[in-house]
Amino acid sequence: SAEHALRSIKRVAGALAPDAPVPGLPGVTALQLVTTFLTALRRGLVERANLDLDLDDGLEVMVAVPANSASRQRWLTLEAFRRAGFTPIGLLNEPTAAAVELAHRHLGGLERKSPKRYVVVYDLGGGTFDTSAVSLEGRRFDLIASEGLARLGGDDFDALILEVAGIPASADALERAREAKESLRPTSRRLLLELGTGEPRSIDVAELYARAQPLIDRTLAQTDLLFDRLRQCGIDPDDPRELGGVYLVGGAAGFPAVGRALRARFGKKLQLAPQPFAATAIGLAIAADPDAHVMIHEAITRHFGVWREADAGDDKVFDPLLGKDTVATGPIVVHRRYRPTH
Repeated sequence: SAEHALRSIKRVAGALAPDAPVPGLPGVTALQLVTTFLTALRRGLVERANLDLDLDDGLEVMVAVPANSASRQRWLTLEAFRRAGFTPIGLLNEPTAAAVELAHRHLGGLERKSPKRYVVVYDLGGGTFDTSAVSLEGRRFDLIASEGLARLGGDDFDALILEVAGIPASADALERAREAKESLRPTSRRLLLELGTGEPRSIDVAELYARAQPLIDRTLAQTDLLFDRLRQCGIDPDDPRELGGVYLVGGAAGFPAVGRALRARFGKKLQLAPQPFAATAIGLAIAADPDAHVMIHEAITRHFGVWREADAGDDKVFDPLLGKDTVATGPIVVHRRYRPTH
């Protein structure tokens, strides 16, 4: 295995400033890491995809980021795409893109008098988790509220498999754990972990799911927090008529323990994306199509503000100029008057 292998570029880069060095990769910044990856992706599209492209051709791209991404992660992502030779034409939160894909397939005939007001997207990726409520009223896709965890995803289930099997974590072992995890079915009772040397390890699936439950509970706690914030927006989350569905997407959505926990919670409202790995990408493509007539309003998913000196002492305090989930329907002007303390 590679000495400096990274399994989740998004998780690593999301925790760093663009010019911060990547741990374990001497001389490489977070921006350089993502740019290098996207440059290789663009070369692969030119050389191996069915697109009629040359390396010098312009390539437009719709970009999605986790809903809970900070401003620096959003800038880093867009800048890396530009440096890799892409031309970004739009940026969406990943759950919003997934909601567009869901609506395109299932909710095209949604009547104006329909009581369904929103859909909840449960997006469990390889390294991050997002849950968002997106409006379904009209042909608009307005982000109502969002919660998330920056460091929880399928990578953690892979590490848990090795922990249950008593195997030290390494890049190669984690990759084999991922392959074993993705072979699981709802009826599986044993998980066979092929290590490439000797006999495969056999793991009791019931024990694995029990050990994974605390991780899943953390995602459900974020979903509960999302529903609490819906009440603040005048939406009754206890009214099943208003909820268009809970849409399960993301690279880790196929882990059976996740679907089982969500099904116990949401029953028939739960919908698994036919292509959970690709739901976000499909939604981005639809949003980029002018003929789809998709109207999207994103909200601020983190507080936006400035750090300033505290009124007393040498500490700094954060002043949230715009609160989380603020929807801008026009220019917003915020006035502040600060008194220097030094």
